[in-house]
Amino acid sequence: MLIIIDSRLPQKAKDSLEEFGDIFELHSKDIVYDSIQGHPDVFLLQMDNLVMIAPNAPIELKETLKKHRIPFLIGKTKLGNKFPDTAYYNAVSTPDYIIHREGFTDSCILHQNEKKQFVHVSQAYTRCNLLSLSDGSFITSDKGIEKSLLKKNIEAHYFSSEDVLLDGQEYGFIGGAMGVYHNKVFIIGSLAYYHEGDRLSNLLSSKNMEIIELYNGPLIDGGGVFFLES
Repeated sequence: MLIIIDSRLPQKAKDSLEEFGDIFELHSKDIVYDSIQGHPDVFLLQMDNLVMIAPNAPIELKETLKKHRIPFLIGKTKLGNKFPDTAYYNAVSTPDYIIHREGFTDSCILHQNEKKQFVHVSQAYTRCNLLSLSDGSFITSDKGIEKSLLKKNIEAHYFSSEDVLLDGQEYGFIGGAMGVYHNKVFIIGSLAYYHEGDRLSNLLSSKNMEIIELYNGPLIDGGGVFFLES
């Protein structure tokens, strides 16, 4: 198991994740802006049995994927340091859907997901704001995403981004503070510090999902926690 995280996560969170697999700490310089320079959801998209990565992603990421025998393809569109050049890979792919803002998705992602239904949302930072759960439902911190999914009769639950930290920004996003592996939801922080923590805990418990809090502190948007299997 390879687990990809932002290198700037608290050490306690890293230590907690080491119980589940090998950690790769992602960091970059002068590719995207500082707040998201280590965010996995900016540099890669996890699909069913494949990972799509930006062509100018750090070479260490590519080497690590090869070492762990994780199947991956390199996209066509390079990332840049200003929006929208930071959002090309920030989509969500599930067995049935590819969810992103139309016109913002790398063409290789579209090709690899052409048999799935494309769900357009207005938020181009889709993965930052959207977490796919193992039962096919979603958690989102964007009202527009929630509305778009509900229109498609897709179960979606809105949770505020208030209390979610992101260096250099007023706040982060809830999707970027979490990751999913089978029936486990990993949270970068503790729900005790989140004003909707009880409601989120109750929702996940109702879906028989185990909550794993990676450290005792406020929720941090680290660009998600990505679990990759060879």
